[in-house]
Amino acid sequence: MSKAVKSLHKLFVCGALKYGQPNHSILANDANGLAKYWCKATTTEKLPLVIATRYNIPFLLNKPGLGYYVTGEIYEVDTRMLDCLDNLEDCQDIFKREKLDMNIGVEDGTVPCWVYLLQKYPEKLLNLPYLSSYANSSEHPYVQRQKRTHKHPAQEDLTYTATAQ
Repeated sequence: MSKAVKSLHKLFVCGALKYGQPNHSILANDANGLAKYWCKATTTEKLPLVIATRYNIPFLLNKPGLGYYVTGEIYEVDTRMLDCLDNLEDCQDIFKREKLDMNIGVEDGTVPCWVYLLQKYPEKLLNLPYLSSYANSSEHPYVQRQKRTHKHPAQEDLTYTATAQ
């Protein structure tokens, strides 16, 4: 058992993977690996959390200093779950998993956690409303991956053309 404990990683989630949100079943499914709720947390720096694409996907943009301190949840996960989530989050194509310190309380300080950040995005995403916390809503209903059309992958909504200078 101690070997399993050593291989656990802390993961901060602030979007559709949170408890009660559309993709939480992925964390709850033991077939994907181990995920155990640890605590609520907030980013230690302001980051823009936006809802974008025709599928209303929450994105945490890698643009420190903009937006709000974002509230989410920390889970202890094993490597198998991280691999599963890397696949879900298109880790190489859309998101990059990075370690950031998360604030877990005034007296408890911070803890380093893996978090999925959108690294490369069109500047127009910075014009969207910023959120401090995500919750699926009828105003912006999240479309789960298996219900999306292959004619319009989410990456298509995030593509942009850089202009030559």
